[in-house]
Amino acid sequence: MIYSKRGSVVRWENGALVRVKESGVAHERGELFECHPDLERRALSPSDVDASRLVEVVRAVRELAREVTIERLIVIEGTAEHEYGDHQWSDHTQRIHLSLIRARKRALLDLASFDLRDVEKVAAALARTDGVEREAPRRLRLAPNVTAALLPSLVAIAPPNVRLVQTAGGVDGYGAPVIESAGPWPNAYRPSYRVRPVRMPLRLRIECDVTDIERDRPTAIALTAPISMMDAQLLARVLIDDGQRVFPSTVRIARIDAVSAPAALYPYGGGSFGAEMML
Repeated sequence: MIYSKRGSVVRWENGALVRVKESGVAHERGELFECHPDLERRALSPSDVDASRLVEVVRAVRELAREVTIERLIVIEGTAEHEYGDHQWSDHTQRIHLSLIRARKRALLDLASFDLRDVEKVAAALARTDGVEREAPRRLRLAPNVTAALLPSLVAIAPPNVRLVQTAGGVDGYGAPVIESAGPWPNAYRPSYRVRPVRMPLRLRIECDVTDIERDRPTAIALTAPISMMDAQLLARVLIDDGQRVFPSTVRIARIDAVSAPAALYPYGGGSFGAEMML
């Protein structure tokens, strides 16, 4: 079978505005996978994405982060058209990848929309930190963006009181509908025409019978490093706001007490829904 993609992207990366058009084709024949640019169709790529909204987002992020240092800022908007066999579909993408620094401590944000509420909250909190690492509180609340980053790593080792579920909606890398499933995962993720799709959960969410969140718990508001694992336990290096202080800490994910309803979708794995989580 043949998969083809044509798209147009505008990208702001650390001060440079870049426009990209591409058309590509991928062939799958049993174990063989081949891909190459489609020079004949390049002229048929979708029209350029309007960069004005992206530039306004960059300005807004800079204003929200004026009391901290922006280490990395990547803002992306793009459209693409896809074809696989009889399936044809299109999509529109927005992404923000942001790294903020204060007192030699970093806060990371990866967003799948131009909604800047997470940026505002994290930048304001980071501006209050003295950078001194402290022990994590025994009881903690995770902000939705932190929970979303955690979900792909929880798929194989989730505690028994929670469920990881693929949420129905949209199409997968073969143009097939993404269906509700708790595994085995029926859909395939295709991050690029240059990569063979892999079976994995898309639009992942976490469910728990307990949904009430205690608002007075300290909150992990952002990651300070990617999720990692040590001694078969997940480690989350996070920035914590306890209402009086903001400080970096390391949290071991040993139990999950409660999870609220899913909120926004974040760009981790094949997409994961953020939700408030209580540890």
